[in-house]
Amino acid sequence: MDVHLRTGIILAVLVFMSAFFSAAETAFTGANRIRLKSRAENGSKKAERALEVMERYDKTLTTILIGNNIVNILTSSLATVLCIELFGAAGTLISTVAVTVVVLIFGEILPKTIAKMHAENFACAVSGIMKFLMAVMTPLSAVFILLQKGAARLFGGKGSEVSMTEQELMQIIDEIEDEGVLEEQESDLVRSALEFDETLVSAIITPRVNVVAADINTGIDEMRELFRKEGYSRIPVYEKSVDHIVGIVKHKDFFEKLVTGENFYVRDIVQDTMFVPGLMKISDVLRKMQRSKIHLAVVVDQYGGTDGIVTVEDIMEELVGEIWDETDEVKAPVRFISENVFETSGEVAQNDFNRYFEGRFEINSDSNTIGGWIYELFGRIPEEGETVDTEDFRITVESLDELRVGKLRFEILPEHDETTDHTTFAERISDVRSRFSDKEKGQSER
Repeated sequence: MDVHLRTGIILAVLVFMSAFFSAAETAFTGANRIRLKSRAENGSKKAERALEVMERYDKTLTTILIGNNIVNILTSSLATVLCIELFGAAGTLISTVAVTVVVLIFGEILPKTIAKMHAENFACAVSGIMKFLMAVMTPLSAVFILLQKGAARLFGGKGSEVSMTEQELMQIIDEIEDEGVLEEQESDLVRSALEFDETLVSAIITPRVNVVAADINTGIDEMRELFRKEGYSRIPVYEKSVDHIVGIVKHKDFFEKLVTGENFYVRDIVQDTMFVPGLMKISDVLRKMQRSKIHLAVVVDQYGGTDGIVTVEDIMEELVGEIWDETDEVKAPVRFISENVFETSGEVAQNDFNRYFEGRFEINSDSNTIGGWIYELFGRIPEEGETVDTEDFRITVESLDELRVGKLRFEILPEHDETTDHTTFAERISDVRSRFSDKEKGQSER
C-alpha cells in the first residue's frame, strides 16, 4: 500500500476519533438524567452505564479532553508531514488550512450538533467505550484532576457545589412550561411545592381580629347560632380573652349532644388544640398537625398572646390554590370597577392578592396583608381619601375601620416611563378576571 494512502487512512481514522470525543462530550454534558434513570429502571444496561459515566463527570470530561487533544495533535502533525512531502514548502500552509477546516466541520461542529439532538441515545451507545477509555487513561486523568483542583484552590475556587439551585430549577420549570411540556396548572403546583418549605405560618394565618371564637361560658343557644351563622366546623374557645384560648369545639360534637337531648355546657365538649409560633414553617406545622390529628392550630406571638389561627386547609391552599366547597362563597380578592380600576380590602392576605394576579403584579412586603403594606407605603396610619402612588398604581384609601385599613381603590396609572404601560397590564390580567368570573358563575348555578 502506498505510504501516502496509508497516511490518509490514518488521518481519516483520527478525524473520526476526534468526532467521537467531541460528540461524547456534548452527549454526556447534555443528556437528561431523568430520562436515563427511567430507561435504567426499565432494565436498560446501557442507560445504567451511561449514568455511571455521568456520575464521574470530572474523570469523564478529563478523559475526553485528553483523548481529543491527542488525536487532534496527531492529525495536525501527520497532515503537515504528508503535505510537505506532496507540496514542498507550501505544505505547511496547506495542511494548516485543510486540518482546521476538516477538524472544525467533521471533528467538532457536525458531531456535536448530532450528539445534541440525540444526547441520551448517543450516551447509551458509547458508555461502554467511555468506561474502557476512562480505565485506560486513569493515570493521566488522575494527574490532570489533581492539577485542576490545585489550580482551583490557587485562584480561590471552591469545592463541589450544589448541582442545581432552587432558582435554576424555577427557570427550568418556566422553560418547559413555555415549551408545552407542562400545563400552567402543573407548573404552578411544582412552583408552590418548591416554595412550600420556605413559607412561614404567619404569612397564611387568619389574624386575631378576624378569628371567630367563643367564650367558654357561652350559652348553648348562642353557640348554636354562632355555628349556624359562621358555617365553621371548629370554633376556638377562650377563657377571659382571645389571648387565652383553651381549646376548640367541633360542630359535630356540639350537635350530637343537642340531638341526644343531654344537658351540657360548652366547656364539657372543649377539645385540646395545638399552639405554634408564627415563625414556624408551614411544612413543619403540617407534619405536626398530621401526627397529632389536629385540623386547627392557634398561632401565638412572641409574648404568648394569640396572633391568629391556621388550619390544614390554609396550608394545603399554599400548594394547590384556593379550595372551594359547596358552602364557600367564591369571591375574588379584588373587584374591578372598570378596565383600569379595581377595589380590594386591607384585610386581604398578600399571598391571596399575589396569587390572584399570578405574578403579573406582585406585592413584596414584610406585612401579611394589603393593609399592612399600605401602612408601609405611607409610613403611618393613613386617613380616608389619602392617596399614594406606586410604580403601577395610584392607591386611594376609601375607608377605615377605626385604625384598620378598610376599602382600597387601585387605579392603573397611565404610562409614565419606558417600563410602565397600563393598557398592556389590563390586557395581561383579563384572563385572570375571566377565570374568577367563571367560578362565580358556576357557584350561582349550583
